[in-house]
Amino acid sequence: RGASPVSHPSRTQHSHPDVMRTMLIIAPLAAASAGNPVTKVLQLLGKLQNQIVKEGEVEQQQYEKFVEWCQDNAKDLQHELTNSAGRKDDLKATVEKANSDIEVDESTIDDLSKEIAEAESDLEQASQVRKSQHADWTERDAELAETIDTLERSLSIMKREMAKGLMQLDKHAMGRVTAALTVLLDASSIETASKAKLSAFMQTQMEDDDESPKGLGAIVEVLNDMLDKAESQRSDATKAETESTHNFALLKQSLEHKVKSANKNLRDTKHHMASVKEVLATAEGDLGDAEKDHSADASTLQSLQTDCMVKASDHETSVAERSDELKALAAAKKVIEDKTGGASSRAYG
Repeated sequence: RGASPVSHPSRTQHSHPDVMRTMLIIAPLAAASAGNPVTKVLQLLGKLQNQIVKEGEVEQQQYEKFVEWCQDNAKDLQHELTNSAGRKDDLKATVEKANSDIEVDESTIDDLSKEIAEAESDLEQASQVRKSQHADWTERDAELAETIDTLERSLSIMKREMAKGLMQLDKHAMGRVTAALTVLLDASSIETASKAKLSAFMQTQMEDDDESPKGLGAIVEVLNDMLDKAESQRSDATKAETESTHNFALLKQSLEHKVKSANKNLRDTKHHMASVKEVLATAEGDLGDAEKDHSADASTLQSLQTDCMVKASDHETSVAERSDELKALAAAKKVIEDKTGGASSRAYG
C-alpha cells in the first residue's frame, strides 16, 4: 500500500467576503488606470473567476487520485483481512484437531499400558502354574516309575519261580517279595482295593505255619493288574504333561506376541503424540501472529476509512465554497454592469 498521493485536497480559499474585499481593492486601481475603469474591474473579476475555476480543476484531479488511492488500499486491506481470517480458521482447526489427537493418543497410551501390564501378569501367573504343574508331574512320575519298577521286580521273582514249575516261593524269595510289597503299601499311586489285597496276602503268609508260602498265582494276577494300572497312569500323566507343556508354550507365545505388539504400538503412539504436540505448538504460535496481523489490518482499514471520509467531507466543503465564490463574482459583475449601464463602453482620460 503506497502513501496518499496528496496529503489533503487543497486550494486557495476564497470566501464571499474575500471576493468583496477584492472588489474594493480593484475599484480604486481600476479608477486610477488608463482606459475605462469599469471595463478593468470586469476584466479583473473575470480573471479571478478563471483562477478559481482552474484551482477547482486541479483540486478535483487531486481528489480523484486520492479517491482511487483510498479505494485501492481499502480493497487490498479487505483482501488481507479475508485471507487472515481464513488462515485463522485453518489454524484454529489445526489446533482443535491436534488437541483431539493428543487426547486420543493419551487414552490409547493408557489402554496399551494396561494391556501390557495385564499380559505380563497373565504370563507370570501362567508360568508359576506351569512350574507348579511340572513339579507335581515330576514327583508323580518318579513315584509311578518306582512303583512300576517294584512291581516288575516282584513279578520277575515270582515268574522265575513259577517257571521252575513251582506255585510257591521259598522263604528267601518270599522275604524279598514281601519287602517290595511293603513299599507298595505306601505308594499313593496304588488304589485302596489293591493295597487291601496285598495286605491280606502278606498277612496270610505271616500267619501260615507252612514253611512255604502259598497263593502265588493269585498275587501274581493282582500284581499284573497293578502294573497295568500304574503304567496306564504314568502314560496318561505323561500325555497330560506333554499337552500342558504344549498349551503353555502356545499361551506364552501368544502373550509375548501381545506384549511385543502392544509395546510397538505404544512406541508409535508416543512418537505420534510428540509430533502432534510440535504441530500444536507451531499452530498456536502462528495463530497468535495471525490474530495480531488481522487486528492490525482491521485497525489500519478503520483509520483509512476515517481519513478518507474526513477528506471527502473537506472536498465537498471546498467545492461548495468555490461554487459560492463563483456565484458571488458573477453577482458582482452583474451589479456593476447594471449600475454602470453602458459605461464600460466609454473611454476616459
